[in-house]
Amino acid sequence: MKRSTVFGLVAVPLVVAAGFAGLAQGQAPTKVTFSVTTKDLSVGHAAHSSLPVALGYWKDEGLDVAVTSVEGSTAGAQQLGAGNIQFVSLGPETIIIAREKSVPIKAFYVQARETIFRIVAPADGPIKELKDLKGKTLGVNALSSGAVPYSKALLGSVGLQLDRDYKLLAVGTGAPGALALQQKKVDALAVWDTLQAGLELRGLAFRRLGAPMHDQMIGQTIASNDTFLAEHSKAAIGVARGIAKATLFGLSNPEAAIRLHWKAYPETKPQGVDDAKALKDAVHVFKARFELQRVDHRDDKRYGFASRAQWDTLKKIYTEQGVTKGTVDVGEIYTDKLVDEINRFDKNAVIRQAKEWKP
Repeated sequence: MKRSTVFGLVAVPLVVAAGFAGLAQGQAPTKVTFSVTTKDLSVGHAAHSSLPVALGYWKDEGLDVAVTSVEGSTAGAQQLGAGNIQFVSLGPETIIIAREKSVPIKAFYVQARETIFRIVAPADGPIKELKDLKGKTLGVNALSSGAVPYSKALLGSVGLQLDRDYKLLAVGTGAPGALALQQKKVDALAVWDTLQAGLELRGLAFRRLGAPMHDQMIGQTIASNDTFLAEHSKAAIGVARGIAKATLFGLSNPEAAIRLHWKAYPETKPQGVDDAKALKDAVHVFKARFELQRVDHRDDKRYGFASRAQWDTLKKIYTEQGVTKGTVDVGEIYTDKLVDEINRFDKNAVIRQAKEWKP
């Protein structure tokens, strides 16, 4: 499959949904591209990669979805704003920053209602809280990562400023980041949930360096270009509904979700490892993300929803910490107008499908 290069970055096709027997005769599926912003497509990412394809959820919506990957949120926002892709998984901080630069993108589905990012240090090391990072180096997978503005805000809340009080170093994802930490090239890492879980499986033990604002921050969203969203709301609803169904399926039967993901992405299954251990390890990574996506314990149990108050709080946090300027209205960043339609599906049927799934 051909690779397309945009802004000097490579969008790598990962999955293409094929076969649309359920469509009306002569009706072609709507082709769209959905991009994830990491090359570490672990089982934790199954809800917006493998599952909607494997379970036919996007097919049922009349969609032909190509899932691609770009490295970093900034690259994803750029490609989305330029119209080179139609949908992308982005942290809300990236959308705010892009919007302030007049990049016409907007979130319409909140996949995780709390941030996936966190700052961690070796559990047996001297760094016990955020302020201990003064004069230290913080590792990030890439300088275009959503972990960067998150880290600036979190460290800013304890009075630390980038370059004046601490440095950032791009260390890559997975093994390279672990090595940088072990070789003391960095003193701590800014990671996301599934990345931390994967590093823990490599034998690393972490101490999370928290701050009160962490719990007020929204997690990953699904975003689209303003023009595409206005003209193709049905496609947006279909993409998000497929993700909502996949999330519920995964929460109802993690093992089934993991095995379907492994089938779609064989390279993500550990090689030379006993199947029982591979599955146990995968569940650890899987739950790191899927537990953030569940809605059954929320006051508002609609998939994809976040209140204006949550967005206002997030915007205030980033503005106060100097990460954003605070010049855009929340209505330009997120819309909940599609949420009710996205949730219009038989949840009991999805749960039953998950419980009855057989390898």
